[in-house]
Amino acid sequence: MAPASAVVVALGDDLLREVFVRLATPADLLRAAAACKPFLHATRSAPFLRRFRRRHPSSCPRLLGCLLLFPNRRRGKFHLLPIAPPASSSAAAAANGDFALSFLPGGGWLGLGTATWEHLDCRNGRLLLKNMGSQELAVADPISRRCVSLPAPPAGRAVGYGLFADHGDSSEFHVVCVSRDAASGELRALLLSSGELSWADVAGVACQTNLTAGSRAMQANRSLYWRLEGGERMVAFSTASMEFSVLDLPPALRELSFDAIDRGEEEDANVLHLLTMSGFRIEVWAGTADVDGGMAWRRVEKSVRFHKVLMEMINPSVGSYQHELDVIGVAAGVVFLQQWNHLFSIDLEIMRLKMLPNKDCSEAVIYPYTIAWPPSFLNPVGQGA
Repeated sequence: MAPASAVVVALGDDLLREVFVRLATPADLLRAAAACKPFLHATRSAPFLRRFRRRHPSSCPRLLGCLLLFPNRRRGKFHLLPIAPPASSSAAAAANGDFALSFLPGGGWLGLGTATWEHLDCRNGRLLLKNMGSQELAVADPISRRCVSLPAPPAGRAVGYGLFADHGDSSEFHVVCVSRDAASGELRALLLSSGELSWADVAGVACQTNLTAGSRAMQANRSLYWRLEGGERMVAFSTASMEFSVLDLPPALRELSFDAIDRGEEEDANVLHLLTMSGFRIEVWAGTADVDGGMAWRRVEKSVRFHKVLMEMINPSVGSYQHELDVIGVAAGVVFLQQWNHLFSIDLEIMRLKMLPNKDCSEAVIYPYTIAWPPSFLNPVGQGA
């Protein structure tokens, strides 16, 4: 009988990955990777790690809670609202973080003094910020208390930003600046990678419509998306193909808030899924490119109505019965919703509605906050992405 080590080597990386991608949880994957060097080598693959995350949307990355930014009070500080019980490992990780961001360059607080920082985006455990004085950018990690300073984008009129997380390698990140070209009027995509820390003008699209005021970037299918004014379209930038395009939205979503989500295996990467709340029901819409270059949309999911259980949680008023829940974002299989100063979450696997502790969030900018995926232990080493 061949020794176990020889059997493992004979299986090869591809077959091992087919086994590992079917493990139930990220914790199981970590234990398998730690078992021996061949297992570790097989798991340290960016395409495999992206695939694992897509198959396990409710368990990776690990969700800590909601990040709330109060721009004009409490010195503009961030506040993390945990979603896990106080005794959990997630709550412990959150407690060890510096969400006051006192480690920023110059030691300035958000919204205080000469070193004032504007919040631009939040993704995969990192925050994208802009210094209002120097116009330089920074990417900050409250858990590790580390900050990377970035140069200001080239001269031009920046109209939007996005922080792209590579879920195949958490040691890397990309920043996209959407800029309006003064000469042609095009929207241009400027890209900065953490490995180079310099801006490159990589793509443009003819689009005279501006981004919606306060439009935040959404990430799915290795692309970033921003809504355009009027609600009928959005722009998309693919970090895989470096293409910048304009997409039509389904009429049903044009007046609603939504988030882009990853679904299923890599073969579904050409299908864009958007999650919204309509009539107090969660809806998922799927869009694919049609032969004319547009988007063909269809509703693929519709949940039960949450109106009754919602009214049992709050002190209802006439407005409460009529006002829809706004989608804040989706992370780790949980959608976060807001109705005025109330904050809610729904676990998409069991469709359970939960009201989060009241922090009077009516004036806050809110993002779901997760620990980075993949764990640094699994980051690819000298392997192509």
